[in-house]
Amino acid sequence: MPSPRLTRTRFILLGVAALAGLVAITYAALPFLLAGWLHRVLAQQGFTNIRIELGYPGSRALRVHRLELAGTRAGQAFALSARNLVIEYAVAELAAGRVIRLRIPEALLRTAPALPGEAATAPQPAALPLPATWVAAFPLQELVVEKLQVDWRTSDAETLTGYVRGWARRVDTQLQTRWSLADEQRPVLELELDAMADGVLAATLFRPDAPSQPVLRATAAVTPRDERTVAIHGSLEAQLKPLASMLSPWLILPKALAPIDGRLLARWSGDAPAVLPAQTGNLARGAALNGTLSVDLSAVRLGTCLQDGSLHLDATLSAGGDSIRWRVDKSFRLSAYVNPAVLALTGGADRNKFVRTAEPLVVRAPRGLSGEVARVPLESRLTLAPKAALVLEQLHTPDARVAKLTATLLNDARLTYQSASRRWKTGGLAVAVAAPALQPQFASIGSVEDLLLIARLGPGPLTRLPPLTVDDAAMTLLGGRLRGRDIRYDSARDINRFTIDIEHLDLARVVALEQQQEIVATGVLDGRLPFTLTRHGIGIDGGQMRATPPGGVIRYQPSDTVRSMAEANPNLKLVVQALSNYHYEKLDIGVNYAENGDLALQIAMAGRNPDWNAGQPVNLNINLSENVPMLLRSLRLADDISGEVEKRVREQSGPKR
Repeated sequence: MPSPRLTRTRFILLGVAALAGLVAITYAALPFLLAGWLHRVLAQQGFTNIRIELGYPGSRALRVHRLELAGTRAGQAFALSARNLVIEYAVAELAAGRVIRLRIPEALLRTAPALPGEAATAPQPAALPLPATWVAAFPLQELVVEKLQVDWRTSDAETLTGYVRGWARRVDTQLQTRWSLADEQRPVLELELDAMADGVLAATLFRPDAPSQPVLRATAAVTPRDERTVAIHGSLEAQLKPLASMLSPWLILPKALAPIDGRLLARWSGDAPAVLPAQTGNLARGAALNGTLSVDLSAVRLGTCLQDGSLHLDATLSAGGDSIRWRVDKSFRLSAYVNPAVLALTGGADRNKFVRTAEPLVVRAPRGLSGEVARVPLESRLTLAPKAALVLEQLHTPDARVAKLTATLLNDARLTYQSASRRWKTGGLAVAVAAPALQPQFASIGSVEDLLLIARLGPGPLTRLPPLTVDDAAMTLLGGRLRGRDIRYDSARDINRFTIDIEHLDLARVVALEQQQEIVATGVLDGRLPFTLTRHGIGIDGGQMRATPPGGVIRYQPSDTVRSMAEANPNLKLVVQALSNYHYEKLDIGVNYAENGDLALQIAMAGRNPDWNAGQPVNLNINLSENVPMLLRSLRLADDISGEVEKRVREQSGPKR
């Protein structure tokens, strides 16, 4: 029979062996136990499709052979997969939840707009993350990402690919991060993003080839104001030319707007709720954010379209639910030298060369502007409130000069982008345009005065021009008034027709357009011009103008050439003699205008010449033709020549030095 001492020894050895076996079993099962625990924690956070494969923990590191998970955050569905992650730690600090380093050699992140019902868990209210808490909440001393591929699928079904590398580390009371973004061909940008314990978040953007020259600097501070509110304020400064170059893979500008240059300075401040309600869209329903925004743009250049541009605006913002209400006060001012060729209505302007005008174009909003930006399922919407007015000053084009023009919105204007169809559409627009005077470049025409236009753009997609209705259009020209009402234009129709009424047109100024000193005329014309607009151009078919009682006078002094021709042609001689001092009582003009610019006038007159044939009544029928585009070009050429002559005369008559 074994002694008690031997029995106790065997029992101890058996216990040690059992404990060693238990430790061995536990160590063998540890990767599966840790993976199960992590799976449970991640599932509680709302992640799905979780797959974790862990290696055996060492004294200083643990390798994660595979990590896969998916989820939905802020309206974006994502899937992350990574392999061979390395977690470095000190055993003594694991109990406090501190890890030295997480190294990610390679990972893939795919994101896409979340479909309805994709959220794994019901959204919950959450405290607004404050930069001051980021430092303490960061669970690592350092995070190193060697390569992260991001495939971002936009709402337009386009996939953009980028590559991210960098690091984040906790240093005293700061969380410092450095990130590099590249596309498939080259590095694009470098980003420094630092969070301070006092609530300040600082970001600096660099070009990869110029790390000492910041392209963008931004600071934002989020600090508690009371238990329910936090204060937000910050500023941003950016250089537009290098910023546009960096964003060129994703920001495609039309050739007319590239290159872009200038400086942007923005400042903002406001209040936000400390606790955000449950998210049901892009913004939290019930959350309220109120603040102010000030923006200054200076030395802006957009290709050959605009130079020396500047913009100043002060705005107030109020966000709640899925919308942001905004108001720009009357301090709004935009000033720039705009290339007149961009605004040309007629051909021949060189849009590839910038032409500097004498004065910059200035745009103001004397009553301010207000509206709303909203995001609803499958579309984004911009609304501009009615009664908004924009005043344009010193507008120069190759066709006319406008000292002042006011455009007033008569109803709320809505512009919508539908992500599913990738289309813009308008909810309709009504606007009134008024200008006291408009000076065409053709001096013989004279000024257009009291311009008024009230027009409505119908709702519809902007793949083409929606139906346009001009309720009223009027102007004073050549001493008379031109007016059109209820003019409708639909680009889907092959033919559109409308009529312009003419009242009290000064015949003397109409005749002067021909710039023929041999003929002068007096009288007043009324009439109607029926226009036909097709895809090939504009025409007039069956237009009529008629002189108002008591008529007028036409005096024609022929040139020597015409006088010689009249001596050989009795009919021409009769006309020349009758028109030398023709007092007409009746003057009817038939007007036809072809799409190629040919104008045909059929003139029927009844009257007498008191100085010829004893004042016997004479009826005359005359047909005239003219190509209007050629006439306008000749008038412009005449103005250019006269202007150049006047310039040379002034130079020659100036004081000698």
